Amino acid sequence: MAMSSNREAPAGPVRRVTLVTAPFAGGALATGIAFLLFRDSFPDRVATHFTLDGTADGYSSPAAALGLYMLVFVIEAVGTIAAGFSARSALTATRSLTIFSIGLAAATAYILIAAMWTTSGSDGHTPELPLFQVPVGVVVGAAAGTAAWLITRRRA
Repeated sequence: MAMSSNREAPAGPVRRVTLVTAPFAGGALATGIAFLLFRDSFPDRVATHFTLDGTADGYSSPAAALGLYMLVFVIEAVGTIAAGFSARSALTATRSLTIFSIGLAAATAYILIAAMWTTSGSDGHTPELPLFQVPVGVVVGAAAGTAAWLITRRRA
């Protein structure tokens, strides 16, 4: 009598890369949509870097800012892919890294959108990103990661 196993076969390299990078593509898409919604309210120079106290200290043109935002998602995706291929267990690492990617992409998208929102309302003044936005971004990322974990956990 053959015994069936509920264990999944390890995902191939293309599937692993897709699973791990899809959240970053989603985060980039959400950020791009927000950029399109805010673009008419941006000043000539968009704040792209903030000090620890929340004051803007780096600026770019709106097009360059969008490029920098997308570059952040690419760097995060590449780092996560590298972590996935260096892991010993492909199945466990893929699930864990996908959940991590979902949380990181959600937190990044939230913070970038908050920065755009801050810049759009600056009206020629130095934009200030309220410091509470960073912990809120962490909570958004943790909530997204927790939701992904709950959805994907295996039932015994």
